[in-house]
Amino acid sequence: MVLVRDDYANDWPTIVHELTHCKQFWRGLGLVHLVRYYASRSYRLRAEVEAFRAELAICSASERPQRLKDSARALATSYSLGLDTEACRLLLGSRHAFAHGSWTRTTSNLFAKSVPSALPARSGYSRRTWERRRRVRG
Repeated sequence: MVLVRDDYANDWPTIVHELTHCKQFWRGLGLVHLVRYYASRSYRLRAEVEAFRAELAICSASERPQRLKDSARALATSYSLGLDTEACRLLLGSRHAFAHGSWTRTTSNLFAKSVPSALPARSGYSRRTWERRRRVRG
């Protein structure tokens, strides 16, 4: 069951977005999914990107560019992910961002470039030192 506000009742892409969350809930073992969603920023990002992509896939071609822009802005501002709108647009618009094995690299690079808090706290590292050590470790 999906509950939506009256003003979204006829917005099929939004309903598909919410149905995707229902699918994630059952696939993720219910309560386990909820704990992971609220405790892990990367898990929340993955869940929301999957839902927004399902939403975008159901849109008409003429509606898709505006919906992508709105979805990227919502993802950047409403989910405490620490990503800017452009990074979210790239995640939602790129078919290759979630190819097998590339999820970690893609999100790590986006977090490193767009989130100042990704630097180790109180370490005294500069961004350049941190990125250099990160590249060496893999």
